[in-house]
Amino acid sequence: MKSVFNTLFSVLAGACAALLVLKFVSQPVEEDADYQTKMRSYTEEQAPVPAAAAAWPDFTGTIERAMPAVVCISNQRIVPSRRSWGRPAQYYEVPAGQGSGFFIREDGYILTNYHVASGANALLVTDHEGREYHANLIGVDPTSDLAVLKVEPPKGKKFMALTFANPKNIRLGQWTIAIGAPFSLEHSVTAGIVSGVQRSGVGVNLYENYIQTDASINPGNSGGPLLNAAGDVIGVNDCILAPSGGNIGIAFAVSAEIAKSVADTLIEHGEIVRPWLGIMGAMPSQLRSPGEENSEAQKGAVIRRIFQNSPAEHLGLREGDVIVKLNDEDVADTYELRNRILSLDPGTIVKITILRRNLLHESSIKLERPPADWFRVIPQIDYAIPL
Repeated sequence: MKSVFNTLFSVLAGACAALLVLKFVSQPVEEDADYQTKMRSYTEEQAPVPAAAAAWPDFTGTIERAMPAVVCISNQRIVPSRRSWGRPAQYYEVPAGQGSGFFIREDGYILTNYHVASGANALLVTDHEGREYHANLIGVDPTSDLAVLKVEPPKGKKFMALTFANPKNIRLGQWTIAIGAPFSLEHSVTAGIVSGVQRSGVGVNLYENYIQTDASINPGNSGGPLLNAAGDVIGVNDCILAPSGGNIGIAFAVSAEIAKSVADTLIEHGEIVRPWLGIMGAMPSQLRSPGEENSEAQKGAVIRRIFQNSPAEHLGLREGDVIVKLNDEDVADTYELRNRILSLDPGTIVKITILRRNLLHESSIKLERPPADWFRVIPQIDYAIPL
């Protein structure tokens, strides 16, 4: 009986011991689970996981809306076949270059670059669905490197057209989208940001007011639209800075401000006539002698040369005069003065203020129509800019 009691006591003691051990072991596990839950909650509240992926914009909707308005342009030229056995010469249309463009009106007006459309015997336009149209050249503006084409829409059809953005709303760092046909890869899309605004002095065109972007632009993108995130045109892709022969992330688009004005004028009148002042200008800082360094900003446009029978000669301007104001507004530099003059019409009377021998002189001058292609045949002078 005693042995049975001892055995029963031993079993009960062992069971109690087991329960104590189980309780001791399981308690830290529950505390550890609670601790991990509390730490996760603390981490989410105090140091949330960055939502960078969600912050990236989605351009798919913008691209789907804009793509139908973008076209590919084939610049075709006619060449004779060489046959020496007396048969009539045959001519073939061969591709001479490819660029891009986009509809700016539903009835078929297309904006592109002048260098895309120049020298063509025929211009073939291909839309995003692969339909081909023969385009008529409406007008060109070599000074801004822009041209307007026209295709006839199918009966009962209207083309999708893009709208221009307000130039005042363009900001550094905003998103840009480029659509075009780089290296004949039709309707390719790239994206970047606005790297610079009101860029002049690039040296590509006479009339420059560029939007700079790091969106990938390559041969074939010329004439295509540079869009903002809403799908409005902020520029017409024109050129790239390529010291190594390829894209390095510095591209330029003709600003919407110039592009819209040029397009409207070409559609209405078929041509654009720019005025001229008849001088070669330079920056004051480019003409100073050693020892003349000045910490103050050098502003204005120094006259380096005056052309015969020009408005400048008729007014009596002299080499060395510095134009400091146009219509009572300060002239920052020669590039700004040139752009302001080129934005006017021949026959416009403007007021200029010049600095001559430290004295200011004010005069009125009538801008005239320049000789044909005057800016292409003038002699080059170091640092000089035609105006």
